[in-house]
Amino acid sequence: MKLLFSSSNTAEVGLLRSRLETAGISCEVRNESSPLPFAPELWVLRDEDYGKASELLADWQRSVSSDESERI
Repeated sequence: MKLLFSSSNTAEVGLLRSRLETAGISCEVRNESSPLPFAPELWVLRDEDYGKASELLADWQRSVSSDESERI
């Protein structure tokens, strides 16, 4: 099991979780209801899925930053 992503924005964590599950990657969210300073964390359950999960995360982060730059 490996930590992939953490964010205080629970919507981001949920969106990324959905993308991973759609791709067949088992994952779980931790610290979802913990008080600050703990942010929700997205963990990949099978180590062998971590590479693909990292690629999906990078693609998602590029698309988010591309969308933000288009709004400016």
